[in-house]
Parts: sequence; C-alpha cells; structure tokens
Amino acid sequence: MHEFSEKDFFLKAFHGLTLTVVLSEESDLDHDALAVLKEVMNDLAAHQVKLLILAQQTGEVTAFLDRLVSAFLTGEIVRLQLVRETIPVALWRLPAVFMICEMAAQSADHFLEQVSMLGVTLRLPRVLVMHRMGGADWLDRHGKSLSFVNPTRLKHLLQHKGAQDGHTGMHWRLQETILTWLLGGVGAVSVCRLQDLARELFSYEGDGVFCARRHYCQVRRLQLDDYARAAAVIRRGEQEGFLLPRTDTELTDVLVQGYGAFIAEHHLSGVCALVTAPYQSRNAGEITALYALTRFQGEGVGGRLVTRLIQEARLRHLELLFACVRDPRAVAFFEHHGFRRVAHESLPEEKWRHYDPERKARITCLARSPGGA
Repeated sequence: MHEFSEKDFFLKAFHGLTLTVVLSEESDLDHDALAVLKEVMNDLAAHQVKLLILAQQTGEVTAFLDRLVSAFLTGEIVRLQLVRETIPVALWRLPAVFMICEMAAQSADHFLEQVSMLGVTLRLPRVLVMHRMGGADWLDRHGKSLSFVNPTRLKHLLQHKGAQDGHTGMHWRLQETILTWLLGGVGAVSVCRLQDLARELFSYEGDGVFCARRHYCQVRRLQLDDYARAAAVIRRGEQEGFLLPRTDTELTDVLVQGYGAFIAEHHLSGVCALVTAPYQSRNAGEITALYALTRFQGEGVGGRLVTRLIQEARLRHLELLFACVRDPRAVAFFEHHGFRRVAHESLPEEKWRHYDPERKARITCLARSPGGA
C-alpha cells in the first residue's frame, strides 16, 4: 500500500486557496523562522496555493521581509501598501502567487484593528497568526492547554480574562480579533510560532491553537474520499502500538464500516468502526480501530466517536456492544463510557475464529448494552 503523506494531503486540500500569514512585532522573526517560511512558500507554489502576508510595517518586520524577498526571483513576490481602509486592487487583479501587504500601523493595537478589518472584508478562508509564544499561553480555566477553540469558548476566555496571571493586553486583543474574524466570515484561524508553520499547516497534530466557527467535532460515516486520510490515521495508531496491525484487506473492511470525527468540517481528527456482520447470530456489534490524533485527544474526540456508535447501535436494536483493547488507557476510556470488563468467552464465538491466541491473551474485553451499562 502506498504510504500516505499528511503533507501531500494538506497541500492538495489547499489547492486553489489563499492562505494568509500575519506577521508583527509579536512574531518570531529569526533565521530559523525565515528558513521555514521559505520552504513552506516553495511547497505552496509547487501546488498552486497562494500566500498573502499581512505585515506590520516596523523596522524588524520590514527587515525580515527584505530578507525573504531576496530569497526569491524578482516578480515572484508582490509587495503592496495598505493605505487606510482602501483594499488594494492588486490583491485580486495580479496573478502573483505570493503577496505582501504592509500596514503602517502606529501601534500593535492599531495593526490588529487593520488586520481585523481586512480579514472580515475579504472573508479570508484560512489565517495563520505568527506569535513567538505560539499557543503555549492559551489555557482553559483549569490551566490546561487548548488545541481547538470555537467562538463560544473564545467568548468564555474573554469573559474570564482577568482570572489568569501572565497574560498581556496584546494576548486578549488577539483573541478579540480572532473572535471578530470567525463571526465575520473568516474560515479558520491558527496561532503558532513561525518556526512551527510547516507543522501547523501540513500535519494532523499541528503545533498551535486552531480556531473555527463550528462546533469543534462533527462525527459522520466515512465516505470514499475520506478513506486515504482515515487509513493514514489508523496506520499511525498501529505504528504507535495503540491499534493492532491489519492487512490492507482488513483495513478496507474497517473503512467501509468506519466513522470519522472531523474538526471544522475538513480535518479528520479520529476514526473508529462499528462491525456487525460477523456477529448477527448474537445481534452484537464491535467497536474497532478507535483512534484519535494527538492534537485532539484532549478535546473529547474519542468520546464523541463512541457516543455516536452507542447511538447507532441503539438505532440498529443491537443487544450487545463490545470492544477488545490492549492499552490500559483504552480500557479506562471504555469503562468511563459505561463498558465493563467481561470474559473473552462471553463475546460472540465468531470474534475468536482464526484469532491469534497470543494476541487474544494480551487484550481486555469490555461490553455494554447499547441501551445502558
């Protein structure tokens, strides 16, 4: 089976779009960050993805942009000046792959006001704010790091902005700007370090805070166009030892019966399958291949997947729902969702037909009734 590349998937997904990067005095603008940005731009250009850089016009930022422009051939980057609230016609008339729009902001606050206005006016599909802290200081009220934020959570953070120490006014103004963007039509916003831009753009895990309008997780049946991504997620779980290895044929069977948890409609954050065909004599179903990507594990993705499968089992009038897992964390997870440990022999005998005895000895069986524990 061809090894699926997360980077290839995201580059294809971005084809034809304009990504926007925001650079300011709050960005990490060192040599390493410059190298990352140049590499990302080369990747985007090769896949016909446009990049718009909104830049605060200060000495440090301008010097960084000068070094960036010098690394590309003349004409590949168009530099524009935003004057007051006038949108440069060249933003849509010029065919340049890379555009830099510099803003002569008098202060950091003024710059955020400008980018807020421009983001909403143009309804930018994807904005990436480069901040030297990345998402390190985005915490919930329990002090836990956030990887996904929707408008409701943003409002909650802003309402309690005085509850945590160490946050500057700039931090809260950035959150206010992002809230304005999301409510005003911007598709999604990420906050990360510039040196982590490639990881944020081209990997499932990401390396910052991802903000979008809709509820962070929607669960639905996998479709044909989802299979490659879902297969990559499952193979990843196998490599980490969380899932048992499957042949390509077995993997295909899982995909056909699979469900996916999608962040902001497009980002596949977790998978699982409900297998029923082998267990019709017992009117039972098995939850298998349950795996959530690292970035979203703390966001309840696994719980939403299992809750959906419990509902599905109930709709199908199944009498038994079970799972067989090896990882102690998975055991605790299923117990938290109403499953209890059961003997191997209590499950349908079809489960163990041609099953490896050594593998069987290493797993824990858990079961529940779809209608209750």
